[in-house]
Amino acid sequence: MSEANRRGFLSWLSRSGLAIAAVGAGGVWPATAMAERSNVLVFTNATLIDGTGALPRPGTTIVVAGNRIAAVGRHGIAPPDGVRVVDLRGKYVLPGLWEMHSHTIDLERILAPSFIVNGVTSVREMWGTPHVRAVREQIESGALLGPRMVLASNIIDGPDSMLAGFAGNNPIQVRTVAQARAAVRQAKRDDADFAKLYSFLRRDTFVAAAEEARRLGVPIAGHVPDRLPVTLGSELGMRSQEHLYALYVDVSSARDEIRRTIENTPVDPANPLAFFFTVRGLEREAIKSYDPRRAAEVFATLARNRTALCPTLSVTRVFCFPEEEFLPDPRLRYVPPWVRQIWDDSVPTEAELPPGELEAGREFFDATLRLVAEANRDGVRFIPGTDVNYLAPYQFAGWSLHDELALLVRAGLSPMQAILAATREAARTVDRLHVSGTVSPGKFADLLVLDADPLADIRNTQRIHAVVANGRLITGAERDRILAEIEAEALRTPPPAGGQRPARPCCAVPR
Repeated sequence: MSEANRRGFLSWLSRSGLAIAAVGAGGVWPATAMAERSNVLVFTNATLIDGTGALPRPGTTIVVAGNRIAAVGRHGIAPPDGVRVVDLRGKYVLPGLWEMHSHTIDLERILAPSFIVNGVTSVREMWGTPHVRAVREQIESGALLGPRMVLASNIIDGPDSMLAGFAGNNPIQVRTVAQARAAVRQAKRDDADFAKLYSFLRRDTFVAAAEEARRLGVPIAGHVPDRLPVTLGSELGMRSQEHLYALYVDVSSARDEIRRTIENTPVDPANPLAFFFTVRGLEREAIKSYDPRRAAEVFATLARNRTALCPTLSVTRVFCFPEEEFLPDPRLRYVPPWVRQIWDDSVPTEAELPPGELEAGREFFDATLRLVAEANRDGVRFIPGTDVNYLAPYQFAGWSLHDELALLVRAGLSPMQAILAATREAARTVDRLHVSGTVSPGKFADLLVLDADPLADIRNTQRIHAVVANGRLITGAERDRILAEIEAEALRTPPPAGGQRPARPCCAVPR
């Protein structure tokens, strides 16, 4: 943009009647952004669903300067020459979506761009390994097309962690209160965005880690340890609790009996995964004795403390149904053949299921949806996540986030609530609401443009017209080009060195 055109644009912006970014909003001013970068975009005639919960706003103009939103509203005069204008008449614009439970275990050249072409412009990485930190650096440098990343610490777990050696990584395993506090201090030194706590912590180490995190100003999130109630985690300040673990037990009339069974079940250090799946089996039994009164008490605590639940319904579904439920799937073209084989080996066919298992899986999944519906009605916050990584069967980076939104609506959230979960509530959970989560002046220019109204049918979030990622417009033609690159990358990507893979996927419910 020439200097004359830049001055003309700024003059138009000031006279347009648009709500513009104030000096300092989000740390930028449009003039500064344009002085540094020439990419200015004016989107006109859009129907905006801005992520605040407000009604859709037809005829909206959105001005992007650099990688920030400079202005939003209705303009009274036409933009000047020299500015790229994109007419979005008949289109719907949302904030870029958040994936709130991701694991980039290798395959970043497939996973990272897959998020972007699906309008998932930000992700919360739930294991802050050195590899993931390196991937974030590649994205931030522009070497790799990918989403913004909020990174967990190294996972903080008990001494008999099932994650030791998982896909070539090791958590911090703590046995004492002092070790738990030290692990959180290490997360602080590593500049983690939050500390992730995990399933095998005991009460003393879990409480100590949470208290140290509060003292240091480090947010906490993760698994509610298997021996502890979700209310304890909520009262200790967990920003989110993953997979609904422990919640199934806490809302059961048989809660105390089941908790005693869990407490008295030893962990075999040689096979800690057996304990983990034993607890998941007990949760399947617990939900059969759902107690509405007890559930209301639990939900009230979660709502009061603004503890978000990340139910990962799409991955729970995989462990409740046979392989036929997920095949064929055209998205498999974006997955390396060796990953497909892992997935095929992990999910049995209907013929391979024991008698009664198909019905049991269906009943558990339906009960899970009812649990989400009840929690939502009682004011509990939800955020969407899919546990996507190459070991989670039939979870596709980016695509599965849209599946998760559809499942949340199936569970009783309204389409607007599901959209807010993936935008405003997600950004709020990770302290990014000042720069993300809504389409507002001063925030990052991350947008999802749709061909159809997602409030009429949440599945319309999959009808993607274009994406704006960090101020870059990715048109339909460019999306097609990137998708072709992802498909080619999937065909040439070999398995990880040494063939690192666990015997069973993590974060699942048992057969």
